Amino acid sequence: MTQQLATQQTDLATSTDPICAMMQQVIAGGITQENVGALEKMMGLYERSQAKHAEQEFARSFADLQKDLPKIHATREVPNRDGTVRYKFAPFEEIMREAQPYLSKHGFSVSFNTKWDSSRLIVSCKLLHAGGHSQTNEFAARVGGGPPGANEAQADMAVKTLAKRGALCDALNIVVEHDTDGDDARIEGDVITKEQSDAIRQLIRETKTDTEKFLALAQADSIDKIRTARLDELMGVLERRKKRAESPKATDPDHSW
Repeated sequence: MTQQLATQQTDLATSTDPICAMMQQVIAGGITQENVGALEKMMGLYERSQAKHAEQEFARSFADLQKDLPKIHATREVPNRDGTVRYKFAPFEEIMREAQPYLSKHGFSVSFNTKWDSSRLIVSCKLLHAGGHSQTNEFAARVGGGPPGANEAQADMAVKTLAKRGALCDALNIVVEHDTDGDDARIEGDVITKEQSDAIRQLIRETKTDTEKFLALAQADSIDKIRTARLDELMGVLERRKKRAESPKATDPDHSW
């Protein structure tokens, strides 16, 4: 403890924090067995104060980042087996290319971790601010067959990039804009099946999700009219809300729903 305080004395001397001023006074008078306990408590208080400051700095910078981020458009086409366009999406690489300059401008960086959970791949996106505070968002994607004609390796890579894209968009609060050209079915795919709509309704009930706000995210007039291209993203949102509801200490960025 004595050595730790001695090595931090220079930093404390340059700080304007009132806790630091008190610690400097104690250190200047000499570190003894009697005052080392008080110094430990002040050090803990100082560290909590710094963590709170970093969190506030993160929030301010994130608000500024949100103002600067450009609109992201779905541009990459996914074909049906007959060559027609099934739907469009924004590739992970394009989202990162658009967002990276603004992330750097406001002191943010992102990193990713992956893990398998039964038949789902879960990607965590960690948004780290230069001030030291960070926030992590998870996105789960079901393992499928991938694009038409894809082999197993390509299908695995497709689900990985899908999950990374979802986690990044959640972390940065990005809503990808879809150009429909007046033909939603061609670009967004067919509407979901009855079984899929029933599963969504069940999750909405279990998570006490605001249906109106959920439909706004889904860009649909009703649950039965949700397009298949949005299904994985929407199910991921509901499943994350269910997981957070089961973990009372977890924070929910969609708490307003």
